[in-house]
Amino acid sequence: MGFFIAVLAGLGIGSAASAQPSNEFDKLFANTPWQIIDGVETRELKLKGNIIVQQERVGGEIHTITDDRSGHGAVMCVLENYLLLLAMSEVCHINDDEMRSSLMSAVSRIGEFAERNSIEPVTQREILDRAESVGEQTLRQAISDNSLARLKQDCTGPQGFGEAFSELRKMGTRKFITEQVDDLLSVERPAVDGPCY
Repeated sequence: MGFFIAVLAGLGIGSAASAQPSNEFDKLFANTPWQIIDGVETRELKLKGNIIVQQERVGGEIHTITDDRSGHGAVMCVLENYLLLLAMSEVCHINDDEMRSSLMSAVSRIGEFAERNSIEPVTQREILDRAESVGEQTLRQAISDNSLARLKQDCTGPQGFGEAFSELRKMGTRKFITEQVDDLLSVERPAVDGPCY
């Protein structure tokens, strides 16, 4: 995922929200006692595929942190980033059918994986809708932070989005994305969004 994350970071874009529903793990934690660690109420679960879910209760609010330690990447993070890349390709007028087709295929495969491995019953469409919403929020934030003119300038600059996809085309778009997604989905596990870098 490093290539895409570098592109997004270079454009000043990162995930502002999360497609991971905040209450998805509540039933799993129902019988897990709270412990006080360094003055903070904490509880932790280890799920299949080496997924760690930790909750902290601070001031009555529960914060959930997911940590995909599978070595293959956080599935929801990758999904959100691919959808954001698709949106950026529209903003930057990147007319590359192979890239768009490869990303759309990857999004579909990731959505199927997330549905198959979800903790709570959820459809692929619900997963994609949440991820698209996150991507839209992130893009809107980037536009409001940078202004659309600056964002479009980032599309064409030497470290911009267009240049990054030119490099991707040189590497072989379809092959690169397919290999990346094959690795991402090679271990069945809950689709979580952290860590996302």
